[in-house]
Amino acid sequence: MASNMVRIGVACPIPGERAAFLEWLTLAGYEPIPMASVDALARETGPRPIEALIADVSLVSAADLPRIVKLLGHNRPLILVGGRGENIEDVPRDATWMERPMTRENFMLTVALGLAEGRPARRSPRRLVPRLLSSVDGVTSKIVDVSTEGVRLEIAGASPSVLPPYFILKVPAFGVAAKVKRVWVAAPAPGQVWCGGIIERPSAKVKTTPWPTFVKTATGVSQLQIHQVD
Repeated sequence: MASNMVRIGVACPIPGERAAFLEWLTLAGYEPIPMASVDALARETGPRPIEALIADVSLVSAADLPRIVKLLGHNRPLILVGGRGENIEDVPRDATWMERPMTRENFMLTVALGLAEGRPARRSPRRLVPRLLSSVDGVTSKIVDVSTEGVRLEIAGASPSVLPPYFILKVPAFGVAAKVKRVWVAAPAPGQVWCGGIIERPSAKVKTTPWPTFVKTATGVSQLQIHQVD
């Protein structure tokens, strides 16, 4: 393989899922490194260390997190894979959460955004949602994932320069209107913008669904239900 490929560790105990992840990453131009466990990270710290780790949540405990983060190195993302029944409170807080079942599109978007964003500190893990229809200052957008204090958005037909430092995010189907502080912006393709932001504390005068309530509800909605809402 070419030496300039981004190397991504894949520690997944489910054979079919692991095979799918390896195939998707290879087709996208990455160099996936299959690992039997996260301990294999110690062997991948040479001249070409891995740039991200995708691991089944069962293989990563809160007690192991400091060691794993140290092995990963500075600002390399940790992406955890789990099911809807997993206890989200047990997920390390500076990891990205990817929930089963997942599509190739959502998987690759999470990997791309993780590599772009790095591993920022956060108070709670974020969870992927099935492209919730929303708006940013009146411009149509879709929510990619959420946490109790933040959100990642996909906005078509825009450029990074037009996204203000603060904006109002609305999710009509859930009665949500929240002020968001922009943290980072990326443009993966012409006319397409990805944005990560922090939810600001809402005004007591504005009656809207509380953000933590929305997060809990949104992450329990199925893909079929989202299409029905759209």
